[in-house]
Amino acid sequence: MSYFVKRDEGCSIYDGASTVNLIFSILITFGIIASYIPQYVRIYHKRTSEGLSTNFLLLGSCSSIFTLTNIILISSIARTCCISGELNMFNCINSQLNLIQIGIQCTCAILILVFVLFLTKHSLKQDKLEYQRIVQVGHWVTLHGVVSLIQVIIGLAGSRNLLYTIANTNGLLSTLLTVVKYLPQIHTTYKLKHPGTLSIPMMCIQTPGGFVFTATLYFTKGSHWSSWVSYLVAASLQGTLLALCIYYVYVKGQGEELEREAIDRIIQENLHDEVDRIQEDDDEEGSPLL
Repeated sequence: MSYFVKRDEGCSIYDGASTVNLIFSILITFGIIASYIPQYVRIYHKRTSEGLSTNFLLLGSCSSIFTLTNIILISSIARTCCISGELNMFNCINSQLNLIQIGIQCTCAILILVFVLFLTKHSLKQDKLEYQRIVQVGHWVTLHGVVSLIQVIIGLAGSRNLLYTIANTNGLLSTLLTVVKYLPQIHTTYKLKHPGTLSIPMMCIQTPGGFVFTATLYFTKGSHWSSWVSYLVAASLQGTLLALCIYYVYVKGQGEELEREAIDRIIQENLHDEVDRIQEDDDEEGSPLL
């Protein structure tokens, strides 16, 4: 499904969908879900955001919302063709597969942020200042979700020109963020010299999956280069990130040691802060009343 659709394209562009592409798209949909599970499990066991860039969490969530907003609006054109009876059942289902895929991918990406927010909140292994920044990220992502919902309502209720304008704006912003969202995480991993909570198995699944997903978008009826080029670049950048993590963990063999040192430092800082807080409470309780 194209991010940018010309105004003179009709329902015929969705005809002749490929059965092979349909099967691959369905498999990729399940693959998207499976690829995020190692990251969720790692956050659950680690109970820390150490190694995860807050900018990566922000840009990753927002790029997914931009993409979802775009595809909801653009896919509504095909849904109109389905309702009018100009497309058969097979072509209708095929025309909505990208909406399903991107909707699932958006949900999975935002769940990383949700897991970090809820599972690390009271953890001794979580840097408190970093957690406050992640809370701010949660606020921004929530606000973005509300704004996008309003955009969808306005786009679907307004004229076709307005729908195109909103969809293409979100598509452009999605492309931009999808391309650059890995840069802060690459910088963080390079600086720390260990992956931390970042899941290597997740990237092992998603990196080749990103190239396959790019191919399915490329071969989807009505596809445009703008609908797949951002995923191609993102898969390449994620591959760079994966190579860094593998190098630090398996080649240099220093990943676990550096991560352990970082976590120990955070625990000591949190314990020190907790002792100071208890001491302050005892001082206040023992102070004489005036």
